[in-house]
Amino acid sequence: MNLILTFIIVPIMRWLTKFIMVQNDVPYVSYTNFGWLLTKRPLAVIELVALALVILLIVFWQFAFLIQGVEGIHHDQERRLTRITLSALQAMRHLRVSSFLFFIPYFVLILPFSDMYFTSPLLSKVQIPAFIISFLEGNALYATLLVIAAVVVTYLGIRLVQILPLTVLGQLHGVTAARNSWRMTRHHTWAYFWRLAWLGILSIVNTAVGSILLYGLQVQLDKQSKTVAFVGAVTNMALLSIWIKVVGAATLAIFILLLVRIIEQSPSEVVAPTVTSLSHPRGSRRLAAVVVVIFLLSQGAYNVMYLRGAVLTEPLAISHRGVDNGNGVQNTIPALNKTSKEKPAFVEMDLHETKDHQFVVMHDENLKNLTGVIKQPYQLTLKQMTKLKARENGHVAHVASFDQYLAAAERDHQRLLVEIKVNKHDSANMMQLFMKRYKARLLRDHDWMHSLSYPVISYVVKHDPKETASFILPYNLTFPQTKADAYTMEETTLNATFVDQAHANKQKVLAWTVDSQDDMTHMMFLNVDGIITDNLHELQSTIKTTFNHPSYARELLIYADELTVFTGNGGVEN
Repeated sequence: MNLILTFIIVPIMRWLTKFIMVQNDVPYVSYTNFGWLLTKRPLAVIELVALALVILLIVFWQFAFLIQGVEGIHHDQERRLTRITLSALQAMRHLRVSSFLFFIPYFVLILPFSDMYFTSPLLSKVQIPAFIISFLEGNALYATLLVIAAVVVTYLGIRLVQILPLTVLGQLHGVTAARNSWRMTRHHTWAYFWRLAWLGILSIVNTAVGSILLYGLQVQLDKQSKTVAFVGAVTNMALLSIWIKVVGAATLAIFILLLVRIIEQSPSEVVAPTVTSLSHPRGSRRLAAVVVVIFLLSQGAYNVMYLRGAVLTEPLAISHRGVDNGNGVQNTIPALNKTSKEKPAFVEMDLHETKDHQFVVMHDENLKNLTGVIKQPYQLTLKQMTKLKARENGHVAHVASFDQYLAAAERDHQRLLVEIKVNKHDSANMMQLFMKRYKARLLRDHDWMHSLSYPVISYVVKHDPKETASFILPYNLTFPQTKADAYTMEETTLNATFVDQAHANKQKVLAWTVDSQDDMTHMMFLNVDGIITDNLHELQSTIKTTFNHPSYARELLIYADELTVFTGNGGVEN
C-alpha cells in the first residue's frame, strides 16, 4: 500500500496540483493569498478543492484496504490483493454525499492524532505548524485552551474510533456508523484509552530497544577496522529499517484487530463481516519475496551513500533575529555584536517602514511586547523609534535603524538575511525606496533577502536578479511555482520531497525556526541548505558533530531518530 501511494498516487496528485497551478497562473497557495485566490482565481480554487476530495476518497480506500486485509488475516484467510482491492472499492458504495462530508472533519481532525497506529502519506501535511503551537503555549489562556482541545479531540477520537471498521466491514453508512461507534464505546472510554495507550507505548519501546541494541553493536564494530565498521553500519541500518517497519506493521495489525474483535462481539443490528475462503496463491508469495529483495537492495544502496556522506551537505547556520539562546534583545545591535562573534553564516533580522518612509529593525507589528509602547512602526518616525528602548531576556537596548544595524554588521563582517515586513500602511513605492538606498550595499556585503510577501520577492527578482531572494512559506501545502531563488519554509511540514523539488529547480531551502537538537538533525537529514535557529551554538555543535566528527554508531542513532520521524509506523514521508 505504501509503495502504491508513495510512488504512484502521490506523484500523480503532485503533478495534478502543479498542472492546476500552472494553468491558472497561481504562483503559490497559502493563507496569505487566500482572498486573492477566491476573487481572482475561483476556477483554480474549485479544481484544488475537487482534487482534495479525490485525495480523501483515496484515503478512505486505503484504510478500507488495510482493514479488509488485516480482517482476512484475523480469520486465517490468505486473501489476494486484487480481491482486497475490490472489496475496499465496494465498501465505498456505502458512502453517501452526507456521509462523505462527515468523513472530511473525521479524517482531518481525528486521524492525524492517531497516526501512531493508522497513518497515510496522503494526510502527512495535516499538521499544526510548530510556530503556532509555540505561540499558543506562550500564552496561559491559549495554552489552557490548547490542552482542552487536545483532551476533546482525544475523547472524540476514542468514541468515534469504530467508524471506519463499521463502514468497511459492517456496511453501515457514515452517520449510522458514527452513532453505533458512540454507543459501542459508551462506558468503555477508559478501556479503549488504556488499550491504545499501551499499544503506543509498546510500539515506542520496541522501536527504542531495537535501535539501542543495534547502536550498542555498532559501537563495538567501530572499534574494529574501517571495513568491518562500514559493512556493519550498512547492515545495521538495513536491519533497523526492517525492524521499524515490522514494529509499525504489528502495531497497525493489533490496532485493527482490537476494533474488528469488538465489532464481531457487538449486537446483531451491526452487520458482521463476512470472509470468503480463498486458496493460498504462490504467485503472491513470489511477488512479496521480490518486493522484499528490491527493498533490501535499494535500502543497502541508500545506506552506502548515506554513510559515505553523499546524501547530506552541511547547512548554513543562521541566527534568528540576531540572538543566540537569549543573549540579548532580538533585532538590536548589542545582540548582533555578541552573536556575530560566533560566526554564523547569516544573521536573520526584520525590517518595517516607518511613518517618514525610513526603515527600522523590528519584528512585531505592535511595539508593546518589547518597548511597552502601544504603537506600530508606521505610526512613528524613525527618530521617534530609535529613542525607544526594547527589553527582552533581561537585556535592554535601543531600537535600531536599518542604517545603524547594517553598519554594525559591516563592522563585524557579518552577512545578513534581511526580512522585509509589509502591511497595508506601507507606502506604494516602499520597495523602490528600499532598493534605491540599499541595493548596492546588500550586494557588496553578499547579504540575502526574504519576505512573506510574494510581491516583494517578485520585485527583487525582477529589479535585482543578482540578489538572493527567498520566499517565506509558513506551510507546505503545495510546491510553489515561483521564480524565487530560495524558500524559507517553516519546519513542521517541510519534507524531503519539497527540498528535492526545490533543488531540482536550482532553488535553495532554508528551514525556520529550528530550536531543538532532534529537529536540527531532522532538517539536516532533509538536506536543507540552511537552518534558522534561536539556539545558534547548539546548531553549530550539532552540525560539527554530524559532519566533522562522525562515527558510524552516531550516524546509526541519527538515522534511527529520523527514520521514525519520516515513517511514523510504516508510513512514508511525501
